[in-house]
Amino acid sequence: MAKVFHMARVAGVELHYDLADYTDPWRTNPAETFLLYPGYCRNVEFWHAWVPLLARDYRVLRMDPVGYGHSTKPPPGFEYNAERTARDALDLMDHLGIDRVHWVGESTGGKIGMLIALMAPERIASISTCNTTAKTAEKQAGTYAIGEASQAAALEKYGVGEWCRRTLHYRVNTSKIPPELGKWWAREMDRVPPHLAISAFECFTKIDLWPRLAEIQAPTLLILGEDCPENRRMQLTEMSRLLPRGKLVRLEGYDFGIHYLAPERCVAAIRDFLRQPGG
Repeated sequence: MAKVFHMARVAGVELHYDLADYTDPWRTNPAETFLLYPGYCRNVEFWHAWVPLLARDYRVLRMDPVGYGHSTKPPPGFEYNAERTARDALDLMDHLGIDRVHWVGESTGGKIGMLIALMAPERIASISTCNTTAKTAEKQAGTYAIGEASQAAALEKYGVGEWCRRTLHYRVNTSKIPPELGKWWAREMDRVPPHLAISAFECFTKIDLWPRLAEIQAPTLLILGEDCPENRRMQLTEMSRLLPRGKLVRLEGYDFGIHYLAPERCVAAIRDFLRQPGG
């Protein structure tokens, strides 16, 4: 059973979060904070390996967005809104007295960080993303339909957990993980009810950051699994060119799932990026 950390009631919803701080208690300047934000239908548990890699030098905040993990599950009829989802993260920061964060987002979680950098740039010290694209590829909906009329139909037919199991090879190289990890991955995603998974997917496929990338002034690191499809590689290369303070790092031997399969390499890349001038 997944551990429940802390719950915060903000803007009428309960948000599940964990805030780890193993920095020296005698330090005179407060430690900066990393906010680790999950991808589609994932939760705080997908970041557990990052905590010991960061928490000696930074406070590390993880959260479950509305509908994910242990956070509030709205009833059928609820529609995700990208700006409202971003506002939930800001409300949690306010609740915890955190003015500014280094945002790390995986896949769709990186898009939320970029939206916040546009909505409230003073709240974002830097952005690091793992396999985040400016716009979801149109063919992805068909891919994740797995033979049904749509992805929504597939989710309704199989449920989120079984749908995840059948599509896992699209989001992580299953040859690099033990079977137990795949089962755990599906079980954790199954915490999201199908109606919320459908609405979240519809929301994220509508986000198009291309027209506004040049407005994002925060230093932005794009981490890419080098074994990804050529279309994604080209998109992230162009994103790094358009972002005023963007940089692209490629991790060989990985596709999706790099934040989970290679946390040490991802964190090392982020630390190196933040040490550079302007990072």
